[in-house]
Amino acid sequence: MIDFITGVFTNFYTYFPQDFYTEASRYVIGAVGVWFVTWILLSDVLENRRIRKPMPKILRNKQIVREVRNSTLTVIVFVFCFSVTNQIMETFYGGSMFKIYSDVSEYGWPYLVFSIVLWSIVLDTYFYWTHRFMHMKRFYRFFHLTHHRSHNPTPFTAYSFAPPEAALVYAFAPIFFILVPMHHNAFIAAMLIQIIRNAMAHCGYELFPRGWAEHPILGIFATVTHHDLHHEKSGGNYAFYFTFWDRVMGTEHPEYIERFNRATKAPLKSIRGSVSEA
Repeated sequence: MIDFITGVFTNFYTYFPQDFYTEASRYVIGAVGVWFVTWILLSDVLENRRIRKPMPKILRNKQIVREVRNSTLTVIVFVFCFSVTNQIMETFYGGSMFKIYSDVSEYGWPYLVFSIVLWSIVLDTYFYWTHRFMHMKRFYRFFHLTHHRSHNPTPFTAYSFAPPEAALVYAFAPIFFILVPMHHNAFIAAMLIQIIRNAMAHCGYELFPRGWAEHPILGIFATVTHHDLHHEKSGGNYAFYFTFWDRVMGTEHPEYIERFNRATKAPLKSIRGSVSEA
C-alpha cells in the first residue's frame, strides 16, 4: 500500500505541469471561448435571448472569481485522479487496460466518428444518474452544493465543482476506456465538445432556434434553457446532452417548453441593430 501511495504522488508530481496545462487549456477553450462569443462578441445580437435577468455586475464578478477558483481545483483533482488511475493500472494489471488506439486503420474512420457519438450517449446516461444521485438530500451538500451556488450560472460555472463531484465526473472516462476502443484524437474531440457544450449550457443565453424544444426530432437535444432551469429551480432537467432520460423518468421540468418559448419569442438582433428571424 505504501508503494502504491508513493507511486501515485510520484506520478502526480512528475506529470503535473503537463497534465495541468492540458486540462486547464481545455477549460479555457470552452469557458473563456463561450464567454467571449456570447457575453462579448454577440452580446448585442443575443440581448433578447437572455433567459433570466442578469445579476448585478459586482455580484456576477464575485461569482466568476469563485467559479474560476473552484474550476482550478477541479482541474487539479482531475490530474490527481489520472495519477491514481495510472497507478492502479500499473500495480494491479501490469499496464493500462484502456482501449485507446492511435492507428485509424485499426477500426476505420466510420468507427472513429461513431465512438464520439457513443461517448456522448453513454456520458449523458452516466451524467443523468450520477446527477440525480448527487441531488439526493444526504449527498447533496457533500457533492453538489458548490456547483449550485451558481444559481444564475456563467460559462465559468462549467467546472465549478467540489472535489468529490470532480472525482465523480472524472470517473466516467476510465470506465468508458476500459469498455470501448477509442482513437486518441476522437477522445480529444469528444472532450472539447463536452467542455464547449458544458459552457454553453451555463451561458445564460438561449442559443437554439425557436421551435427546437418541441420538434419531434431536434427536441431530444437539450437546450440552454433546459439546464438553466435546473440551476434556477435546483431540481429536474438532470440530463446533459439530451432530454431522453428526463422525459422517460418524468423529471423534465414542467415549465421547460414554456420557458424555452419565452426565451426565443423575440427575434435575434443583427449587428446593425435590425432583427433576424432565426
